[in-house]
Amino acid sequence: MDAQVLSQKAHKASRVTPGRALFGASALLAWTGALMAAVMLVPHPAVAVLAGVLYTVPLISFWEFMVHGVMYHGKGLPGMKGVVRIHVAGHHHHIFPPSRYVQDGPYAFMRFRAPREPWRMSDNALDNALTQWAQIGLHFIVGVPAILGPAWLITHDVTFLLSALVTLAFVSWLLAYVHGVIHTPRDRWIEGHRWFQWLDRHHYIHHIDYQANVNFLLPLCDVLFGTLKMKLTEEEAARHPTFEQAKPMAKDIVRPAVEQAS
Repeated sequence: MDAQVLSQKAHKASRVTPGRALFGASALLAWTGALMAAVMLVPHPAVAVLAGVLYTVPLISFWEFMVHGVMYHGKGLPGMKGVVRIHVAGHHHHIFPPSRYVQDGPYAFMRFRAPREPWRMSDNALDNALTQWAQIGLHFIVGVPAILGPAWLITHDVTFLLSALVTLAFVSWLLAYVHGVIHTPRDRWIEGHRWFQWLDRHHYIHHIDYQANVNFLLPLCDVLFGTLKMKLTEEEAARHPTFEQAKPMAKDIVRPAVEQAS
């Protein structure tokens, strides 16, 4: 299916109303502004470190929301049609549709640089790393001017800036890593944690309803902008596999005692 058709299908109706957009943006602006004010009014390293984390995490959530929702699932922004095609037609429809939500190969990331064989899982460490670090790099391309830039220009506090930088680096890596783990389960230690299991089900809903659960790792902006979705509609549930069917090896699935005994 053509990527433009898929994108149009995914954007039949935006769930972010003007009022909700204003509310979410105002809340983020007030929160980040208050933290930067605290750094300038209380010049202490401990305050700067804590404020750097609390400032950066919501902004990562916001820019993840914007990049994923607008750039990856957009209606063909200038220069972004290739990105939409790779993500919507490739990631969502070709490699990880709801009926084939997981892959069991040796690598966690798709290969996107093979023009004759697009949208397949990486079959070597180089392509796997290129995809993973391209995702991480995109967070820095957005995060440096949009998160670190204001942090420095407004506060001129080195400790605050370094705290924001470390937070940006860690969360960017974690986002790519967890996304890879969700789609390529291998009994990793992280899969047994409740927060991961919640994200797993949260993300499965997004693979059915593109307008829902736009955030992946940090669903703060899904809450603020009204796109958080906790369960499928009856129509969606009837047309698609359940999470248990799509991912039967998930750690939080309770199986009958007879099945466990066998």
